[in-house]
Amino acid sequence: MPLLASDVINLTSTDERTVVDLAGRGMAPLMALGRYRYLQAHDRLPPQRHRTLTVLALPTRGAFTFAVDGKPHHLGPGQVLYLPPGSTYVTGATAEPRGELTWLIARSPDGAPLQSLDRAVALLAATPEPVIRIAPQDATADLKRAFQLAANPRNWISDAQLQHMLATVVFSLAQSLTGPPEPADPVHRDIARTLAWIDTHLTEPIDATDLAAVSGLSTSRFYQAFGTVTGTSPKDYLLRRKTDYARDWLERDPNVCVTEIAHTLGFSSSQYFSTVFRRYQHTTPSAYRLQART
Repeated sequence: MPLLASDVINLTSTDERTVVDLAGRGMAPLMALGRYRYLQAHDRLPPQRHRTLTVLALPTRGAFTFAVDGKPHHLGPGQVLYLPPGSTYVTGATAEPRGELTWLIARSPDGAPLQSLDRAVALLAATPEPVIRIAPQDATADLKRAFQLAANPRNWISDAQLQHMLATVVFSLAQSLTGPPEPADPVHRDIARTLAWIDTHLTEPIDATDLAAVSGLSTSRFYQAFGTVTGTSPKDYLLRRKTDYARDWLERDPNVCVTEIAHTLGFSSSQYFSTVFRRYQHTTPSAYRLQART
């Protein structure tokens, strides 16, 4: 897929994708605020690289993998990925995944930054390489409220409120970037251990009781913590990981029978497996196998 090297921002909104033109509202150096909510995987966009734009990506539902300068960066809800200018990046391993992702794009100031917001954006842009940090809770909440503000009828007061809210987010993220990484919450470690366990038991029957036992949490606390950390349910996460496993299997062995994969991963039929695979991988197992052979 050809590289898209441009500072032109795609401002197209759809039923599943919302983009707010911040520059068009006179809010530069804040350029665009975006969010997509996909119920199933979509075609992956071409790799992108920007000369003056910094991209801040924050998942709110589901896990995401960004390939940045050829290296995978995995992040989930509660985390933020800082992409400085000059980074070549693409979302998703083979498709833009099912889930919810928010992004904020800012332009580096020309010359010496004079205003506080310009200085914060310049600090973010000066990051020598992509960085993943724990996102400040207030920043995540403010971004959610920003979309609500942007949807209201426009006037100078609502625009000023939106700009103030997003500037506060930038200051919060800049402060998070300059300080030491926050220690992981103990509950996050419990869920992280559970996610690692899932990856080594994908071919076995797994239910929520098993996962709660691995985490060491009560069932109700486990569901709450799992949703906080991953942004989704155990069932949704497990199906996503099973299709990832199947995708990797098809890459390693394009001659493997789809029915064999389906039964190995515990699906009741190859037809149901194909339906689930398409939901998360944006193609069928048979089509992916043909692609792997070429």
